[in-house]
Amino acid sequence: MERKEDWTPEISRAIVDGLRKRVRAEAVRRGDGIVEHVGKNWISWRSRKRGLVFAEIRSLRGRIQVFILPRPHELHNGGGLARRAPRSQGWGWFRSRLEISSIDQVEGGARLIAQSYEDGVRRGNRGRSTRRDLPPSR
Repeated sequence: MERKEDWTPEISRAIVDGLRKRVRAEAVRRGDGIVEHVGKNWISWRSRKRGLVFAEIRSLRGRIQVFILPRPHELHNGGGLARRAPRSQGWGWFRSRLEISSIDQVEGGARLIAQSYEDGVRRGNRGRSTRRDLPPSR
């Protein structure tokens, strides 16, 4: 694990690029795409088909912080990366927070983000059913 004093913008970019590559591959596998919005201090990833934000990413000193949809107990989280998102940081619907502090954690983090993508596609924002999820009316 990199020490905070060894953390560089290149490490941060490498982690985000690794996450991006793996999550985009998952979306393409499902016939979808990822729309990325970049702000001054954050990146959001949205499903192109569903118009659903399923991850928010922030680069902080010594780590990458990722907010995702499912609760930690709903995730297959062997690496122990996911924690409950604090109410003050969840932006209303994100329920879990990941802290990725090394390149070695990218694969596990990407698997959790992919689970957030799948959860969002299945349930929609805030866990509510959307019109697309409902059977056609007669």
